Amino acid sequence: MLNLNCTIKVYETEALKPSGRVYQFTHVRDIAIKSSYKKFTDTAIITMPKSVVTNAINDALGIELAKRSLIDFEQRSIHEFFKIDNYIEVFLGYNGEEKPAFRGYIREVKGDAPVQIFCDDMMYYLKKYKMVDIKKSTSKEEDKKNVITSNKSEKVKNPIEALKKRLEKLEIPFVDPPTINTEQLGEVIIDRQCNIVEFLKVLREKFGVYSYFRLEESKEGNRGGNNKVYKSNLYITNNPYQYQEGEINTFLEKYKNTEEKVPLSKKILKRAISITGVGNVLNLFQESETYIGEGRLRFHYNIIRDNLKIKKEEVNKVRVRAEIFYKNSNVAIPAEIGDADGRLVKKYVYHNNEEELNFDDSNAYQEREKEIKGRMKVIAGLKLGEFKQTGLTGNVLTFGEPFMRPLDSISLEQAEDKEKQGVFLVEEVERTYGIDGYRQRITLGRQLNKKEA
Repeated sequence: MLNLNCTIKVYETEALKPSGRVYQFTHVRDIAIKSSYKKFTDTAIITMPKSVVTNAINDALGIELAKRSLIDFEQRSIHEFFKIDNYIEVFLGYNGEEKPAFRGYIREVKGDAPVQIFCDDMMYYLKKYKMVDIKKSTSKEEDKKNVITSNKSEKVKNPIEALKKRLEKLEIPFVDPPTINTEQLGEVIIDRQCNIVEFLKVLREKFGVYSYFRLEESKEGNRGGNNKVYKSNLYITNNPYQYQEGEINTFLEKYKNTEEKVPLSKKILKRAISITGVGNVLNLFQESETYIGEGRLRFHYNIIRDNLKIKKEEVNKVRVRAEIFYKNSNVAIPAEIGDADGRLVKKYVYHNNEEELNFDDSNAYQEREKEIKGRMKVIAGLKLGEFKQTGLTGNVLTFGEPFMRPLDSISLEQAEDKEKQGVFLVEEVERTYGIDGYRQRITLGRQLNKKEA
């Protein structure tokens, strides 16, 4: 029989940075965690009793641990330990083997009997800082040198590079500087009061660039010891569905404009693939020793119940358009891909404010235009995959293992409906822990090739 394990660590913070004072709890009434790459913030709701028993030596190390000591029993309010802005970690598992299920900050505490603690992941930290570093001037002379603080908006010329520099300057804890290789986005005008998460939302809405935190094991923390160290890494990608080069090529061939006479050359396709960053987001999690990134579920074995439905890409008739403006041109170079009779579901507009087009040489311009259209087609094809997917909709309810995260792959086996068998992408995980046991409700998405899993 499996025994449930739970450890909650609460850290006091200074300027949102965890301090050395930590409280540990091993008993909880209920935990509900929601995690999805489609949402910016993973959330957790922890339900606790209104008070805990502590002692002078261990100082609130949890009910169970406190009961083992006979020194200075004291009943204390749970509100003394769970405070807004405190840093929190949640570990869940079976038979002493726990995995970090959540990391973040306490956003709200309410109720008295029981007490509910509402938590957000590391995005909570990014919400506290403006994307633009507003410098306060002390003289009129400084106003001439710096950006005037009264300006309501500011142009960000290279959004991804600006984001990297901002995170590095803030020394965001537990966050590695993100990397992404994408078509030049051009200037983004943002409100000077915009925080970092609001800036990330602009990147998603305008360019389809996704941002999310993932819990991963840090190998640096394991050298010379058995204690595992975990980090919340920020990922930024325009390919969250993990499409590979061959799949994008299939989209381009299958849904290309019938009026297009010149096919994409392999050279253009290869360069466009590298620009969109497809290769950079594949197999990101193979290095992790704790999270293998793969799971296996079998019907009538470790699937408690499901409401899965089959989804076919051919059913949804849609088009996607990508276009780019250059420094010396007011007319965009466009590319469109999808069903000719489908509705236009999304248009992505890019700006290249560094390069100019050569209109004087018609032959050179035609070759350049062909190359640009090729890149735009690959970007549009990558985005088309978001709306055209063969896979599953709905979710499966299973136990706490195999421990799954969004963007992991999961294999379904022994289904009566053979179309429900295969390897699928995990889109969302709802994790619950409490008196009813430890469960995962896993929402599935597109079907992956077996070689991708």
